[in-house]
Amino acid sequence: MQCRSALTRIDAMRTGELPADEAGAVKKHLHTCPSCDESVGDLDDLARAVKTLAVAPPRSCRDAVRDRFDMIEVSGRQVWVAFSNRGLTMIHTGGSADDFRARYAERCGHELEREHLPEKLRKQVAAALEGEGVRKPLVDLVAATEFERRVLEVLTHIPRGEVRTYSWVAQQAGRPSAVRAVGNICARNVVPFVVPCHRVVPTVGGIGNYAFGERTKRELLQREGVPVEQLDDLGRRGIRFFGSKTTKIFCVPTCRDAQRTRNENRLYFHDVDEAYDKGFRPCKRCQPAAA
Repeated sequence: MQCRSALTRIDAMRTGELPADEAGAVKKHLHTCPSCDESVGDLDDLARAVKTLAVAPPRSCRDAVRDRFDMIEVSGRQVWVAFSNRGLTMIHTGGSADDFRARYAERCGHELEREHLPEKLRKQVAAALEGEGVRKPLVDLVAATEFERRVLEVLTHIPRGEVRTYSWVAQQAGRPSAVRAVGNICARNVVPFVVPCHRVVPTVGGIGNYAFGERTKRELLQREGVPVEQLDDLGRRGIRFFGSKTTKIFCVPTCRDAQRTRNENRLYFHDVDEAYDKGFRPCKRCQPAAA
């Protein structure tokens, strides 16, 4: 399939209206053509933007599923939380109530009403900010595109105390070449902390940027037990993976198995090919080859 024919079918594929055989051909093309694959991300962005143009329905239509908000204090931090009957819809720190409501209206297309945050949602936000993590986030992603939901779902499976790269997330979400789109989704994550976009780092090393600043990202990772200073050092040295002499398995550095390897049994690899060349196989748990 050529780029022109693939691009004319992308929207139909995205909405599930494309016949299975044609959808398969388009997906095969996207895996080998980064330019067209990025176009899918651009189309998702456009679809999300269009949703924000919708006029809020009359109050009588919103009574069943109302969006509300509240402010809570977590570890001395002021946190604004929006929620619906289905779960958390937006989390933000700092600013005023009016700022938060304006941000929500711009993103979601309607206003919020002040109401007490349910205890089960408060506990999840607090646990996330205090470094305990949230195993099954109660979030409402109804406004997200299909690919956004897949990426955010992948983020919830990154273990507490570990990090993964943007390329790893793209691979797990089913679009290996959509690294840029994954980065954009992480940057726009409306339910941060609970859905841990702070656990995603650059492939080249280090911890990378964060919507709330690098300092906040470092604090969150350190509270979860991530060896941040070690990641900085490995990034400067160009080391991407750890290998164990005893098991002949290589992992991403924060994998709990890699962290248990004794120093005298640890080898360092700059890339996947180097690990394979030395006769090592990838860890099934952290799947380093996807990174």
